[in-house]
Amino acid sequence: MQALILAAGKGTRLDIKDTPKCLLKIGNTSIIEFQINCFRNIGCDRIRVVTGYNSNKIMERLGSSVEYIFNKNFEHSNNLYSLGEALRVIDDEFICVYSDLLFHKNILEKCNASTKEITLAVERNLRDETMRVKIENQKIVQVNKNIENKNSDGNFIGMAKFSKNIKDSLYQNIKELIKNGNHDAYYTLALESMIKHGQHIHFIETDGHPWMDIDTKEELEEAKKIEREFVG
Repeated sequence: MQALILAAGKGTRLDIKDTPKCLLKIGNTSIIEFQINCFRNIGCDRIRVVTGYNSNKIMERLGSSVEYIFNKNFEHSNNLYSLGEALRVIDDEFICVYSDLLFHKNILEKCNASTKEITLAVERNLRDETMRVKIENQKIVQVNKNIENKNSDGNFIGMAKFSKNIKDSLYQNIKELIKNGNHDAYYTLALESMIKHGQHIHFIETDGHPWMDIDTKEELEEAKKIEREFVG
């Protein structure tokens, strides 16, 4: 099992200077170090981090504890491009998380236990500004930010597991989307492309365990208040 943390972005809505938001501290540790510790605890033997904005600061903090992939196009791209760069070197099943995601260990353990080709972690309760999902027959048929509340069955929290068998297909879909000018898209665009071509996408539910993506100062302060809940 390998892990991939997408950490190339700037975090502009947090209005922080120079510091990648994955290095922001929650309690006694940074967000990304919290994630790495969670991956180590489930026996993950290889962790890769896609860097971009001020990558040197991430490398200074983490040192040789992880492997690095640099998204040279980070200023003009989104995580679709970052995941594409990572898939050039990933050679096994892997769990991918956004670098601003805090999560309870039980969510990660449940995602890791999945044996499906693609598994997304989903919360059934709706939240604003988070990627939404549409579910039919226990499979995800849509995943994007434009699904209306009345048609949505929950949120994709930013954690997904991909099997070794599916990574090449995922890479080819991403390559095609980038070729067609979708540099600034989320990688969920590739998932929807795969769905259209018949790929089944499964999910696990958070089962009420806490998670939070840190996009604003308000969310950062809230995470600091409830940081003990993520430890479990």
